[in-house]
Amino acid sequence: MDTIIMAHADILDLDQPAPRRARLVLARRLTDIVGLPESRLTPRERWIVGDLLHDILRASDVDLRKRCAERLADISDAPQRLLRLLGSDTFEIAAPILERSKALSDFDMMEIARLGTLEHRLTLARRDKLSAVVTASLVAHSEPPVVVRILRNETADIASPTMDHIISASKDEADYARHIIRRAELRPSQAFRLFWWSEHGDRCAIIERFAVQRTILIEAVEDVFSMAADENWADPLVSKVLTYIDRRQRDRGAAEVSPYGSLEGAAAEMAMDGPQPGLVTEIAKLASINRTLLVKMFDDMGGEAIAVLCKATGLKWDSFEAFWRGLGRPVPSAISEEARKVYDSLSVEKAQTVLRYWNLSIDTD
Repeated sequence: MDTIIMAHADILDLDQPAPRRARLVLARRLTDIVGLPESRLTPRERWIVGDLLHDILRASDVDLRKRCAERLADISDAPQRLLRLLGSDTFEIAAPILERSKALSDFDMMEIARLGTLEHRLTLARRDKLSAVVTASLVAHSEPPVVVRILRNETADIASPTMDHIISASKDEADYARHIIRRAELRPSQAFRLFWWSEHGDRCAIIERFAVQRTILIEAVEDVFSMAADENWADPLVSKVLTYIDRRQRDRGAAEVSPYGSLEGAAAEMAMDGPQPGLVTEIAKLASINRTLLVKMFDDMGGEAIAVLCKATGLKWDSFEAFWRGLGRPVPSAISEEARKVYDSLSVEKAQTVLRYWNLSIDTD
């Protein structure tokens, strides 16, 4: 009895520098058993063998661990503890499990992502049908190669909070934007936030995809405008939503009392005097947008946002040039020519959709 107890203790002694012959043979035999096909081993039997093998493998040599990983990678009901152990091992050992195992659960992959290296996470990121919780755990490591691989993985599911995280990170990782724009999960509000730090080509792609007509909305709530007017626009939420839907962009009441007479007049004034604080406030009122948004547009060096403003408010192209000159920027220039392409590509209604999404997001911030 003492001999048996001592032998058992010896097998589980993980501090030994090298396993004895009996341990090595036992480990190989258990590996062979756990790798038997489903027709020869029940799931419960495989779990029991897996539990026995788990501690032995932790103290086994590389060749044995690799052999076990190769066998387990193709078993649909492989023991989870062994998968996590070997999947978190050095990449050379873990690779077959990370690449092929269909038995890995979301929890297993999250644990491997937490314990493994960049190579582990890159391999996980290319797996088919990654769930939203797994992609979130991978993205949380903030490794650009992993994030890009997930964005390129069309079968991966990306939850909205994870997409928000990636979009925020794209301020410092310019390569993210072109991949984000292609994702089916991308929402308009996220896309128009991404716009502000994207390059010209990506900005055009965002506008092309998300600048939509509002015809259905307008027709569906047309009678609600008179209802809200009868209530003296007392409900701020109704006012906010109807402002987004309304056909008109300019504030006619503001134009009647404006010292500049119209939005065109304010643009001409800015060409001469620049973006004086009072004038900026007046332009925002005339265009029915938040002053903070207008300042953001004027601060943006791309020109596309001001082009959207001009098209949405019915301004001619000379008003864009007036704004641009007032900001101390040359006309014509390569940037103004890019902005002109955006201006020409948009209908008034689509430009209003973009402008109002931006305005809503400013109001929400």
